[in-house]
Amino acid sequence: MTSQLDASHLEDSNRGAWAGPIPSPSPAELADRYAVSQLVKVYALGVDLRDYDLCRSVFTDDAVADGSVGSFPIDEYLPKVHGGAAAYAATQHNVTNQHVVIDGDTATCWSYAIAVHKHAAGVAGEQMTLGVQYRDLCRRTPEGWLIARRKVVRVWNEFTPNDGRAV
Repeated sequence: MTSQLDASHLEDSNRGAWAGPIPSPSPAELADRYAVSQLVKVYALGVDLRDYDLCRSVFTDDAVADGSVGSFPIDEYLPKVHGGAAAYAATQHNVTNQHVVIDGDTATCWSYAIAVHKHAAGVAGEQMTLGVQYRDLCRRTPEGWLIARRKVVRVWNEFTPNDGRAV
């Protein structure tokens, strides 16, 4: 049975899906969980490499994202986020905990990340480190899993002055 993409999975009220006890998944479910969990990692790699096409490759054509720059269709949202990261000399998005639930041809994936943003030596501005959650609704396509909806939740942030030392 294929479920509909329901944005309610992006909200806190659905945390019960990750409560114990947790049954052993089938090999097919493990493969799906793995594929879904890779999407945010490929996205993060694209941001850190400044590779827009790599970032874009993990989203459906009709994807919508909601985050610090507002809520937009992915082809309006992503250039804003990608451009913001490109203002720094280096970024490093460290994906930590991930929670994935497969429901037929849809999946919910919450990924925690620590995103470090560094300016080049001598560049004025604050260094930024963020704790974020990527709350993704994913859809199975004939080519594989893709993100159809994303909500980015900033959990915490830390700003420090650039002291002029190298990145």
